Amino acid sequence: MSDYLTDEEQVAKLKAWWDDNGTSLVVVLILSIGGWFGWQWYDDYRTEQIETASLLYEEFLASEGEDRGRLAASIDEQIPATSYQVFTLLHRAHTAAEEADFATTEALLRQAVEVAPDAKLADLARLRLARVLQQGDRSDEALAVLGNIRGEGFRSHVAELTGDIHLTRGEKVLAHEAYSAALVELSEGEARPMLEMKAADTASANDA
Repeated sequence: MSDYLTDEEQVAKLKAWWDDNGTSLVVVLILSIGGWFGWQWYDDYRTEQIETASLLYEEFLASEGEDRGRLAASIDEQIPATSYQVFTLLHRAHTAAEEADFATTEALLRQAVEVAPDAKLADLARLRLARVLQQGDRSDEALAVLGNIRGEGFRSHVAELTGDIHLTRGEKVLAHEAYSAALVELSEGEARPMLEMKAADTASANDA
């Protein structure tokens, strides 16, 4: 007898294997092909979404008055929880602060914290919110907000604002400690003369 299978035997074994495994193989192939097309669709969708977001944001920056309000609403509706929405909220908060509408400023910054898709953007919004609260003589709330900032890149600014809050409360020793911590957290080569001045001005509190 030959060591090799006859053509008929090979066909018979292939048919038996197909009967056992063919359906699952087809399903795997369909899922694989579908997955590839699905990924292509998702990738195209994301690209289109990013382009739309970018255009809306550019239009927002170039707009004024009612047009800016309309575009802000479109961004909130069409591209929520994106970096572009956060940037828009920060711009709107800045404008509201310039107009001394601090209630709106606070609301917009809290919204920015809520929808930020990135921890750094959320921390940036928190830092600005803490400043607004501090300027409104709500120091305890400001300190609570600062306590939620975790990003390493914000440590110096958090410490400096903490020092400002303590200073306005007459807590010079705590203010100096915070300013000194802020100096330690400066990036290499970074210069902040105003911070150095604050630390120097409060240094005498430790000698009292």
